[in-house]
Amino acid sequence: MISMRNPVDRDIYRIAIPAFLGFLAFVMFDLVNIFWVGALGTSAVAGVAAAAFIQWAIFAAMNSTNVGCGTLVAQFSGAGKPEEARRTAVEAVWLGAGASLLIMAVLLPSAGWIFRLMGLKPQTALAAGRYLGIFVMALPLYYLCNLAGSVFNAHRETRTNVLIMSSSVALNMLLDPVLILGWGTGKPLGVAGAAAASVTATASALAVQTFIILRRGYLPAPKEILRRPPFVHAPRILSIGLPAAAVNMVWSLVYPALTAIITRFGEAPLAALSVCFRLEGVPYFLSMGFSTAMASLVGQAYGAGDLRRVREIASRGHLLITVLLAPAALAFVFFPHLLARPFTQDQAVLEHAAHYLRIVGYFEIFLGWELLFVGVFNGLGRTRPYMLICVPLTVARLPLAWFLSSAAGLGTQGIWWAVSASTLAKGLLLSGLFLRGRREARALTAVPAQADF
Repeated sequence: MISMRNPVDRDIYRIAIPAFLGFLAFVMFDLVNIFWVGALGTSAVAGVAAAAFIQWAIFAAMNSTNVGCGTLVAQFSGAGKPEEARRTAVEAVWLGAGASLLIMAVLLPSAGWIFRLMGLKPQTALAAGRYLGIFVMALPLYYLCNLAGSVFNAHRETRTNVLIMSSSVALNMLLDPVLILGWGTGKPLGVAGAAAASVTATASALAVQTFIILRRGYLPAPKEILRRPPFVHAPRILSIGLPAAAVNMVWSLVYPALTAIITRFGEAPLAALSVCFRLEGVPYFLSMGFSTAMASLVGQAYGAGDLRRVREIASRGHLLITVLLAPAALAFVFFPHLLARPFTQDQAVLEHAAHYLRIVGYFEIFLGWELLFVGVFNGLGRTRPYMLICVPLTVARLPLAWFLSSAAGLGTQGIWWAVSASTLAKGLLLSGLFLRGRREARALTAVPAQADF
């Protein structure tokens, strides 16, 4: 039974809903950004889209430090050790700054080669290079802004961070026509203007985040932050974060590869996938909101040694996401044409979209389970077990998609079945990994023998 009277449910909603709304704000930003870039022509849009593939991988790589930081800060906060939480955050700042410089050193000289490898036309590659170049030069800002969000979430301050980031998205939207098309200035910057607008908004958000974090004592005084830390917690930060980063990086790389299989059947199924991603974004980001809530609440409960609360949070989250995703799953199965029709007038695209929605609809709840338990294991600081499940199953989408679509003759529906089979397997295995019993719980969470998950 779901009720706001249940205190655990209230705690989950207080984090999950603001996080969900924050994710939706970024979706809105992408739509507005593409709208203004679209005025520059097809090459500009394609260039920004190509650069976005690399950006996804970079944001995934940020998890190598940011997930571990969020986990340890939540655990130290729950254990009543604010000084250790601050030390962890400082070490993560230094690790993030170092990782940013490393990524910059790799990408700046190699971006052109990557775009040639992607087969971009010269004009498209030029637009992609301009956009990505500015993004990479400002990478420390993005990295630290993302890290600040992890610190807020670890302290159950999701709403504060969402308000800050939503304001930055609004600023970005206002800057887009000014910098991209030169409104009011007469000096259009084109694709570079889109990147500059994003950098400006991110810098503004980071300034506000830093002010609030310092004021609330989540970080020590600035002079202590600038002093080289002993890196006592760094090994643990990386041991938690690197598996999480691997999961996200593999996901970000598999979809571009999957595109090569999809386009063998024409452009209509790829256009349909774009439509469906927008529709599936609502349940996906709702699940991401719950994943954020699990990481924070489970981390604090585990840090406090309250294993009963850990079990209760995970169990209630499991129930809540199942019930909340059920309407979306039913809508995808029974009304796919109705849902997709507002996004396309092309009958072929509509049919492909309907097939996709109906197939994934059968398994939409398992997507929620997958993401929810990723958050649970992040909170426990045990990311390697879910990496060993998620990475192989995500990679398996490629050969399975090829086999079902071509060898088995199912066409594009075979691709959708491959994606859904992976989602089903990950959802079941991750939930089973947590719920299986005392022996498995000891192996995964290193809790005392009497703990029974």
